Amino acid sequence: MMRRCPRCASYGIYKNRRAPWQRLLRLPHTYGCIDCGTLFSRRALRASAQEVDHPARRDMTSTRKRLIRALGLKRLAAHARDTGRLAGQARGRLRRLLQMAGLAPIPVWVVKQVDADLLHLCGPGTLEHQQRPWAALTALRQHRYQGGVRLGNSGIVLNSRLFAELIPHEALTLQGPSLARWEGRVWRIAQVPRRSWEHDGPLVASAAPHGQGELLVSAEDVSPIRDHVDPQAVAQGTAVFEPGSSRRGGPVPARGPIQPRGL
Repeated sequence: MMRRCPRCASYGIYKNRRAPWQRLLRLPHTYGCIDCGTLFSRRALRASAQEVDHPARRDMTSTRKRLIRALGLKRLAAHARDTGRLAGQARGRLRRLLQMAGLAPIPVWVVKQVDADLLHLCGPGTLEHQQRPWAALTALRQHRYQGGVRLGNSGIVLNSRLFAELIPHEALTLQGPSLARWEGRVWRIAQVPRRSWEHDGPLVASAAPHGQGELLVSAEDVSPIRDHVDPQAVAQGTAVFEPGSSRRGGPVPARGPIQPRGL
Protein backbone atom coordinates (compact mmCIF):
# COMPACT_ATOMS: atom_id res chain seq x y z
CA MET A 1 0.00 0.00 0.00
CA MET A 2 1.50 3.33 -1.05
CA ARG A 3 1.38 6.05 1.58
CA ARG A 4 0.48 9.42 0.16
CA CYS A 5 -0.36 12.75 1.79
CA PRO A 6 -4.11 13.42 1.51
CA ARG A 7 -3.45 17.17 1.21
CA CYS A 8 -0.51 17.63 -1.20
CA ALA A 9 -0.29 14.07 -2.63
CA SER A 10 3.34 13.82 -1.53
CA TYR A 11 5.00 10.51 -0.67
CA GLY A 12 7.15 12.01 2.12
CA ILE A 13 5.14 10.45 4.94
CA TYR A 14 6.62 9.72 8.37
CA LYS A 15 5.22 8.26 11.58
CA ASN A 16 5.25 10.45 14.66
CA ARG A 17 6.73 9.05 17.84
CA ARG A 18 4.20 8.65 20.62
CA ALA A 19 4.81 9.94 24.13
CA PRO A 20 4.83 7.43 27.03
CA TRP A 21 1.40 8.50 28.24
CA GLN A 22 0.05 8.05 24.71
CA ARG A 23 1.46 4.52 24.61
CA LEU A 24 -0.05 3.76 28.02
CA LEU A 25 -3.45 4.95 26.80
CA ARG A 26 -2.90 3.07 23.52
CA LEU A 27 -3.65 6.10 21.42
CA PRO A 28 -3.23 5.53 17.68
CA HIS A 29 -0.18 6.72 15.76
CA THR A 30 -0.27 10.00 13.89
CA TYR A 31 1.49 10.73 10.63
CA GLY A 32 3.04 13.82 9.12
CA CYS A 33 4.03 15.07 5.70
CA ILE A 34 7.55 16.35 5.09
CA ASP A 35 6.49 18.69 2.28
CA CYS A 36 3.39 20.42 3.69
CA GLY A 37 3.73 19.58 7.40
CA THR A 38 0.16 18.29 7.71
CA LEU A 39 -0.63 15.94 10.60
CA PHE A 40 -3.28 13.28 10.00
CA SER A 41 -4.45 9.96 11.38
CA ARG A 42 -4.01 6.43 10.12
CA ARG A 43 -7.58 6.42 8.82
CA ALA A 44 -6.94 9.43 6.57
CA LEU A 45 -3.72 7.82 5.37
CA ARG A 46 -5.48 4.55 4.58
CA ALA A 47 -8.22 6.40 2.68
CA SER A 48 -5.68 8.28 0.58
CA ALA A 49 -3.81 5.02 -0.19
CA GLN A 50 -7.07 3.37 -1.31
CA GLU A 51 -7.82 6.28 -3.61
CA VAL A 52 -4.35 5.96 -5.18
CA ASP A 53 -4.56 2.18 -5.60
CA HIS A 54 -8.21 2.04 -6.72
CA PRO A 55 -9.33 5.16 -8.64
CA ALA A 56 -12.45 3.32 -9.83
CA ARG A 57 -13.37 2.61 -6.22
CA ARG A 58 -12.88 6.30 -5.45
CA ASP A 59 -15.32 7.19 -8.21
CA MET A 60 -17.75 4.60 -6.89
CA THR A 61 -17.41 6.06 -3.40
CA SER A 62 -18.11 9.59 -4.61
CA THR A 63 -21.05 8.35 -6.68
CA ARG A 64 -22.40 6.47 -3.68
CA LYS A 65 -22.07 9.58 -1.56
CA ARG A 66 -23.93 11.63 -4.13
CA LEU A 67 -26.70 9.06 -4.28
CA ILE A 68 -26.96 8.94 -0.51
CA ARG A 69 -27.05 12.74 -0.40
CA ALA A 70 -29.72 12.85 -3.10
CA LEU A 71 -31.81 10.22 -1.28
CA GLY A 72 -31.38 12.18 1.92
CA LEU A 73 -32.60 15.35 0.25
CA LYS A 74 -35.58 13.50 -1.19
CA ARG A 75 -36.40 12.12 2.24
CA LEU A 76 -36.13 15.59 3.73
CA ALA A 77 -38.41 16.99 1.03
CA ALA A 78 -40.93 14.19 1.58
CA HIS A 79 -40.74 14.76 5.33
CA ALA A 80 -41.32 18.49 4.82
CA ARG A 81 -44.33 17.77 2.61
CA ASP A 82 -45.74 15.33 5.15
CA THR A 83 -45.12 17.78 7.96
CA GLY A 84 -46.79 20.59 6.03
CA ARG A 85 -49.76 18.38 5.20
CA LEU A 86 -50.13 17.31 8.82
CA ALA A 87 -49.84 20.91 9.99
CA GLY A 88 -52.52 21.94 7.48
CA GLN A 89 -54.79 19.14 8.67
CA ALA A 90 -54.23 20.18 12.29
CA ARG A 91 -55.07 23.79 11.47
CA GLY A 92 -58.21 22.64 9.63
CA ARG A 93 -59.34 20.54 12.60
CA LEU A 94 -58.70 23.43 14.99
CA ARG A 95 -60.64 25.81 12.73
CA ARG A 96 -63.59 23.41 12.58
CA LEU A 97 -63.58 23.02 16.35
CA LEU A 98 -63.63 26.80 16.79
CA GLN A 99 -66.47 27.08 14.27
CA MET A 100 -68.48 24.37 16.03
CA ALA A 101 -67.94 26.16 19.33
CA GLY A 102 -69.14 29.45 17.84
CA LEU A 103 -65.75 31.14 18.36
CA ALA A 104 -65.01 31.59 14.64
CA PRO A 105 -67.18 32.56 11.65
CA ILE A 106 -68.20 29.93 9.10
CA PRO A 107 -66.82 30.98 5.68
CA VAL A 108 -68.53 29.91 2.46
CA TRP A 109 -68.40 30.51 -1.27
CA VAL A 110 -71.65 32.08 -2.47
CA VAL A 111 -72.83 30.70 -5.84
CA LYS A 112 -75.74 32.45 -7.51
CA GLN A 113 -76.38 29.86 -10.24
CA VAL A 114 -74.93 26.49 -11.32
CA ASP A 115 -74.84 25.66 -15.03
CA ALA A 116 -73.55 22.53 -16.77
CA ASP A 117 -69.89 23.52 -16.49
CA LEU A 118 -70.11 27.05 -15.09
CA LEU A 119 -70.46 28.55 -11.63
CA HIS A 120 -71.89 32.05 -11.29
CA LEU A 121 -69.83 33.09 -8.27
CA CYS A 122 -70.71 36.05 -6.07
CA GLY A 123 -67.58 35.60 -3.96
CA PRO A 124 -66.74 34.65 -0.37
CA GLY A 125 -69.13 35.16 2.50
CA THR A 126 -69.94 34.07 6.04
CA LEU A 127 -73.07 32.56 7.56
CA GLU A 128 -75.32 34.80 9.64
CA HIS A 129 -77.43 32.22 11.49
CA GLN A 130 -79.52 32.09 14.64
CA GLN A 131 -78.98 28.39 15.33
CA ARG A 132 -76.30 26.31 16.96
CA PRO A 133 -72.98 26.41 15.07
CA TRP A 134 -72.70 22.63 14.69
CA ALA A 135 -76.27 22.50 13.33
CA ALA A 136 -75.46 25.25 10.80
CA LEU A 137 -72.30 23.39 9.72
CA THR A 138 -74.20 20.13 9.31
CA ALA A 139 -76.94 21.82 7.27
CA LEU A 140 -74.33 23.54 5.12
CA ARG A 141 -72.55 20.25 4.30
CA GLN A 142 -75.90 18.63 3.48
CA HIS A 143 -76.94 21.50 1.13
CA ARG A 144 -79.99 22.42 3.21
CA TYR A 145 -78.86 25.55 5.06
CA GLN A 146 -81.51 28.26 5.40
CA GLY A 147 -80.65 31.60 6.87
CA GLY A 148 -78.66 34.75 6.31
CA VAL A 149 -75.40 35.13 4.38
CA ARG A 150 -73.05 38.07 4.73
CA LEU A 151 -71.30 38.67 1.40
CA GLY A 152 -67.65 39.63 1.60
CA ASN A 153 -66.77 42.79 3.50
CA SER A 154 -69.75 44.73 2.16
CA GLY A 155 -71.91 44.26 5.25
CA ILE A 156 -74.82 43.13 3.06
CA VAL A 157 -76.80 40.22 4.55
CA LEU A 158 -79.11 38.35 2.17
CA ASN A 159 -81.33 35.31 2.48
CA SER A 160 -79.86 32.01 1.34
CA ARG A 161 -82.89 31.33 -0.88
CA LEU A 162 -81.49 33.87 -3.37
CA PHE A 163 -78.53 31.59 -4.12
CA ALA A 164 -78.20 28.17 -5.71
CA GLU A 165 -75.31 26.89 -3.56
CA LEU A 166 -73.44 27.82 -0.41
CA ILE A 167 -70.19 25.85 -0.58
CA PRO A 168 -67.92 25.38 2.47
CA HIS A 169 -64.76 27.40 1.98
CA GLU A 170 -62.43 24.40 2.04
CA ALA A 171 -64.55 22.42 -0.45
CA LEU A 172 -63.91 24.79 -3.39
CA THR A 173 -60.42 25.69 -4.59
CA LEU A 174 -59.77 28.53 -7.01
CA GLN A 175 -57.37 27.70 -9.84
CA GLY A 176 -56.76 31.13 -11.25
CA PRO A 177 -59.26 33.90 -11.98
CA SER A 178 -61.47 31.82 -14.30
CA LEU A 179 -61.34 28.21 -12.99
CA ALA A 180 -62.25 26.42 -9.77
CA ARG A 181 -62.23 22.85 -8.51
CA TRP A 182 -65.33 21.55 -6.72
CA GLU A 183 -66.73 18.05 -6.19
CA GLY A 184 -63.83 16.41 -8.00
CA ARG A 185 -64.11 18.38 -11.26
CA VAL A 186 -63.00 21.67 -12.76
CA TRP A 187 -65.56 24.44 -13.35
CA ARG A 188 -65.42 27.72 -15.20
CA ILE A 189 -66.24 30.83 -13.16
CA ALA A 190 -68.35 33.85 -14.04
CA GLN A 191 -68.19 36.77 -11.60
CA VAL A 192 -71.59 38.02 -10.49
CA PRO A 193 -71.65 41.82 -9.98
CA ARG A 194 -73.20 43.34 -6.91
CA ARG A 195 -76.27 44.61 -8.77
CA SER A 196 -77.24 41.01 -9.62
CA TRP A 197 -76.97 39.52 -6.12
CA GLU A 198 -80.69 40.03 -5.47
CA HIS A 199 -81.81 39.17 -9.00
CA ASP A 200 -84.49 36.46 -8.89
CA GLY A 201 -84.17 35.22 -12.47
CA PRO A 202 -81.65 33.35 -14.61
CA LEU A 203 -78.19 34.68 -15.42
CA VAL A 204 -76.07 34.46 -18.56
CA ALA A 205 -72.29 34.74 -18.80
CA SER A 206 -70.43 36.91 -21.27
CA ALA A 207 -66.83 37.99 -21.78
CA ALA A 208 -65.58 40.70 -19.45
CA PRO A 209 -65.33 44.18 -20.98
CA HIS A 210 -62.06 45.91 -21.81
CA GLY A 211 -60.46 42.63 -22.95
CA GLN A 212 -59.66 41.17 -19.53
CA GLY A 213 -58.45 37.81 -20.84
CA GLU A 214 -60.76 34.84 -20.29
CA LEU A 215 -62.73 36.42 -17.45
CA LEU A 216 -66.51 35.99 -17.57
CA VAL A 217 -69.11 38.29 -16.07
CA SER A 218 -72.71 37.36 -15.26
CA ALA A 219 -75.71 39.46 -16.25
CA GLU A 220 -79.51 39.16 -16.09
CA ASP A 221 -81.03 37.05 -18.85
CA VAL A 222 -83.41 39.36 -20.77
CA SER A 223 -84.07 36.96 -23.65
CA PRO A 224 -87.66 36.13 -22.49
CA ILE A 225 -88.56 39.83 -22.57
CA ARG A 226 -86.89 40.24 -25.96
CA ASP A 227 -88.82 37.26 -27.34
CA HIS A 228 -92.16 38.83 -26.40
CA VAL A 229 -91.38 42.17 -28.04
CA ASP A 230 -92.59 42.55 -31.65
CA PRO A 231 -90.22 44.92 -33.49
CA GLN A 232 -92.95 45.51 -36.18
CA ALA A 233 -95.59 46.55 -33.68
CA VAL A 234 -96.83 50.16 -33.89
CA ALA A 235 -98.82 51.91 -31.20
CA GLN A 236 -102.47 52.39 -32.22
CA GLY A 237 -103.95 55.88 -32.28
CA THR A 238 -102.16 59.19 -32.08
CA ALA A 239 -101.44 61.51 -29.23
CA VAL A 240 -102.18 65.19 -29.86
CA PHE A 241 -100.73 67.85 -27.62
CA GLU A 242 -102.32 71.31 -28.05
CA PRO A 243 -101.29 74.51 -26.36
CA GLY A 244 -103.58 75.62 -23.60
CA SER A 245 -104.80 72.14 -22.66
CA SER A 246 -104.49 71.06 -19.06
CA ARG A 247 -103.11 67.76 -17.84
CA ARG A 248 -106.63 66.35 -17.33
CA GLY A 249 -107.82 67.45 -20.73
CA GLY A 250 -109.85 70.46 -19.65
CA PRO A 251 -109.27 74.05 -20.75
CA VAL A 252 -106.86 76.16 -18.80
CA PRO A 253 -108.74 78.88 -16.91
CA ALA A 254 -107.99 82.39 -18.10
CA ARG A 255 -106.54 84.82 -15.61
CA GLY A 256 -106.95 88.55 -15.65
CA PRO A 257 -104.20 91.13 -15.33
CA ILE A 258 -102.22 91.05 -12.11
CA GLN A 259 -103.05 93.97 -9.85
CA PRO A 260 -100.39 95.17 -7.46
CA ARG A 261 -101.37 95.14 -3.79
CA GLY A 262 -102.28 98.38 -2.03
CA LEU A 263 -103.85 100.00 -5.08
